[in-house]
Amino acid sequence: MRQQYTLYKRFNDNKKFSWYFTYYNVDGKRLYKATGKTKKYEAQQVAEDFIASLSPQSMNLKRYTENFFKWESCPWIRRQHAKGKSFSESVARSRRSHLDNYIIPKFGNRKLESLNRVEIENWLIGLLNHKIPKAISNKEALPVQKPLSNQTKNHILYTFRIILKEAERERIIPFNCLATVESMANSSKERGVFTKVELNLLFPEDIEKMISIWGRKEYAYMFYILATTGLRSGEVRALQWKHIIWNDQRNGLRIERAVKDNDTFGTTKTGHSRVVLLTKKADEYLQDWLKESTFDQMNDLIFFGSERTKSVTRKTMSRHFKQALKRTGIEVGNRNLVIHSFRHTYNTLLRPLLPKDVLQSMTGHRTDSMTDRYDHPKIQDVFDQLLSFQHSLDSFV
Repeated sequence: MRQQYTLYKRFNDNKKFSWYFTYYNVDGKRLYKATGKTKKYEAQQVAEDFIASLSPQSMNLKRYTENFFKWESCPWIRRQHAKGKSFSESVARSRRSHLDNYIIPKFGNRKLESLNRVEIENWLIGLLNHKIPKAISNKEALPVQKPLSNQTKNHILYTFRIILKEAERERIIPFNCLATVESMANSSKERGVFTKVELNLLFPEDIEKMISIWGRKEYAYMFYILATTGLRSGEVRALQWKHIIWNDQRNGLRIERAVKDNDTFGTTKTGHSRVVLLTKKADEYLQDWLKESTFDQMNDLIFFGSERTKSVTRKTMSRHFKQALKRTGIEVGNRNLVIHSFRHTYNTLLRPLLPKDVLQSMTGHRTDSMTDRYDHPKIQDVFDQLLSFQHSLDSFV
């Protein structure tokens, strides 16, 4: 993240060359300079000595963060991974977007040492969404930018804090002025949950009726799996036939990957795999879908998109979800019912029926009584334990 340079050859009229290099000044402007050398190793030394002579304390924020949170070129990310810490590509993109859309436009040309807590805090409080909504018609008044949610502001604060902490570590600034800034209050809208009546409307006993609600059989089955396993949307989209745990009593699922924001496959949100027991109906639906699916090999996706290796898109899932709510007459109102509400509903309805550690294990939450550091149970051992709760799972929906 410190000053960089790029060597290049420049030829004269006699077709002889010497080495030049480009670099950025404290204002982020790209400049070039001659080394006066024809040998590359000598030119490198000249460039490095020149860069070293520049005061890092006078570097501006835009220049310092040129490669920050860029997946292939960020030293900070590489160091996190080398320490065994989890930091995904999707999170890197999110952090980088905070820089590009909010932090750099406001503070990019400021020297790092000139940044101060009061100014940043005041800016953060009044921050507006960088996206300006479009007017629906020409007759409408121009739309205005809306304030960002406190949750988003906290994410931006954390991104800014990481950067200044790194600058402090590199001794470019004497201290991180955001180290003790308090977070904004949590004002995020609580996700709604479905009632049992609403679940029965969405997933009636009549399979043909259920298919008509969800548009196609695979979507009816996919959303039923979501509702009765507590899986995240990205996890159900990443399921392959090889992830089914076949058992004479009841089948289950091994959850070990998820579809990320850029539609690539990666680890689960926690980075850990887990085991989920299917309800009786979910088990029957999966076996029925296996008989009908075009792609039934072990490495094929259970629920696929345009190709056997392409996952169902978030946009497609959202469309079928909204249509199902409309067809069943479920009023959303201010309840904030979203696809993730199935996971909240699963947790809410099963909490009185299952031991806490069992429910946490199936939903992928870290348990109070068991951590991966001290206990690494085998998949079969966990699944055998879950089999004793078949009746509780079958009764909640």
